[in-house]
Amino acid sequence: MAKITVLIADDLKFFLDVESTYLRRGGFEVIPVGSGDQAVQLASERRPQLILLDLEMPGMDGSRACAAIRRDPLLSATPIIIMSAGGTEETRDRCLKAGCTEFVAKPENPEELLGIVARVLKLRQREAERITVVFNVTGNLGSRQVVGRAANLSTTGLLLETSTPVNVGSVLQIEFFLPKTRHAVKVKGEVTRADPNPEGGYRSGVRFTDLSQADQEQILEYVSA
Repeated sequence: MAKITVLIADDLKFFLDVESTYLRRGGFEVIPVGSGDQAVQLASERRPQLILLDLEMPGMDGSRACAAIRRDPLLSATPIIIMSAGGTEETRDRCLKAGCTEFVAKPENPEELLGIVARVLKLRQREAERITVVFNVTGNLGSRQVVGRAANLSTTGLLLETSTPVNVGSVLQIEFFLPKTRHAVKVKGEVTRADPNPEGGYRSGVRFTDLSQADQEQILEYVSA
């Protein structure tokens, strides 16, 4: 079974080395980085299953790095934990609004880190429910209607699974019903990434460009349930 890949960012090398060592002992593959900028870059390149960010990093701190990572539709549902040695309720709210899965106190004992990681991963083990979507692709050849499946839904975008490829840069007019509701979402999106699916077919990262406030609230309620 392939190891779970964890990206961890901390500007203090001592803590980064200790935390990385304990995660490796726990059976994880670790990508250690020393800054928020590196975390954003390597998250996009390596697509880890879990991201740990120290809040207090110079330059791009943990919350700003989290917000930048969330702008990648293929990482919109990746668990992100922001850790801080301290922090007020206002700080916690800022991190949650940036898109982190959890905001936690940095463990005094590094062994506690494994417990935090295991708990968050357990909550995310359920495979994301696929949503049937209908969309129009607008391009040089005009418009064509396609049916696909969506996963990793968030207020910034989704991961679209199709049997035929969709080109990067394509503009989509997407429509879908949120499961277990009667709420229909209609939104435009831009394809920012596209890859073959190992199971056959194609996967495309789609960034929403005009999501309404009402649709945003409904999506937030759905993904938080």
